[in-house]
Amino acid sequence: MIPQEISQHKPKGTEIQCKGGKYYVATVAAYYENGVSKRRYGQAIGKIIPNIGFVPNKKGVFESDLVTKEYGATRTITALSEDVLQQLRKFFPHDFMRIYVLAVLKLLNNLSSKDLSLAYAKSAISIMMPGVHLSRNTVGDFLSAFSLQRGGMLQFMRACSGYEGDSVIFDGTSFLSSSGCNPFVKKGYSPGHRGKAQIRLMYAFNTETHMPIYFKVIPGNITDKAAFIAAYEEMGSEKCTLILDKGFVKQKIIDFILGNGARIIIPLPSNTAEVGDSYKDFIAADRHGVNKSFQYNKRVVRYARFESKRFAGCKVYVYYDYQRHQYLTENYMKKDLTEEQESNLLEDTKKFGVSILLTNIGDRDARQIYYDDKTRWLIEEMFDTHKNTLGFKMNYETSLATQEAWAFIEYLSLLMYYRIHAKIISADIASGFDVKDLLFQASTITQSKTNGTWSICNMTEKTATLFQKLNVSLEPFKCPIP
Repeated sequence: MIPQEISQHKPKGTEIQCKGGKYYVATVAAYYENGVSKRRYGQAIGKIIPNIGFVPNKKGVFESDLVTKEYGATRTITALSEDVLQQLRKFFPHDFMRIYVLAVLKLLNNLSSKDLSLAYAKSAISIMMPGVHLSRNTVGDFLSAFSLQRGGMLQFMRACSGYEGDSVIFDGTSFLSSSGCNPFVKKGYSPGHRGKAQIRLMYAFNTETHMPIYFKVIPGNITDKAAFIAAYEEMGSEKCTLILDKGFVKQKIIDFILGNGARIIIPLPSNTAEVGDSYKDFIAADRHGVNKSFQYNKRVVRYARFESKRFAGCKVYVYYDYQRHQYLTENYMKKDLTEEQESNLLEDTKKFGVSILLTNIGDRDARQIYYDDKTRWLIEEMFDTHKNTLGFKMNYETSLATQEAWAFIEYLSLLMYYRIHAKIISADIASGFDVKDLLFQASTITQSKTNGTWSICNMTEKTATLFQKLNVSLEPFKCPIP
């Protein structure tokens, strides 16, 4: 029996446990199993000391105890991702608040499930969306169940992206993982991770809006081209222009794309039979009179055009970049070359600066096709943001179900990141100022309660001007969303 003078200090949603004459407090949650009500005990969050009351440990700070909350970064994200919230409400009417809160906290702090509850209490989003339960067990159970809603995720991505008619880049990237319980963790073949246990993440990126529009988790031993057709069918658009890298070159894939009426730009390997060997030689191209040219980034690029031999209705462009040819050749010559390499210098460097593109697009000229292909760097930049800037990984969950659900949460966070990025550009904010800089600077702004009234604190004139440029109003969160 717990004495009254102890039990009166028990926080809501907890249980008191007496051990060695001391009274410890742990979280507790009710659940049903086979129609029987049961209780699940969580982590210890503090203890109750006679004549003092509840003393929390570092995991035992409750939202109700906090009168100062981080506001600026939270407000930035929520103000510039209102469309994301509305689409989540539409496709996940029962879970949209928890999903949205997880995505916001992920972008703010890149936390794992064990740290979310305290981060939620510290953020002003707990006022905007109160009562979201984020204990480790609760989040884990939710993610396991949420992973089954792949159909809703696809509907969300289609509705939120609007990519029909736009140019879309497909590509994949690998993440190392030591999980022994995830069947998707396999030894793979990606550069830098060859032969290591890994899991792959495939993405599609819209070059017109500069937004991620689709994701899919695939086993580490499956190549992108092996997963492409299923991913493209799942994404569900036949009207976009696909910009792929040479890793997707496969007769079956190109036939599939052309058969579906989609448009494509894809580099061909240097040994392709679509072009004669003499046209793959940078120097020999001069002798063939290849003199049509344009400028790309102040560089002269020549080109030749041919009808495709293998794919009806397609054209093959061969491009010759003078500056790149010279750059690659000079770098090659800086190496410690053997006598044989020196004697074969012209042979070894003759294809430097030569690129070959296959396309079925008839209403764009050679220059535009070349420019479109160069946008492939955008998805590499996105993967860099995903891995390095935001630090998102895929080695923290042992369950495939929770990992797939987290992948959607990370996709939402990435989408929010690019929403903010687009706003920074359109608002003409100083060059070199990025999303992480903005959120870091904004995080110093707090929302504090005095005499029962919330107010904004730590606002400088410089920060106020920044938010005016972003067209983000700074009013305290006072009540839940309607």
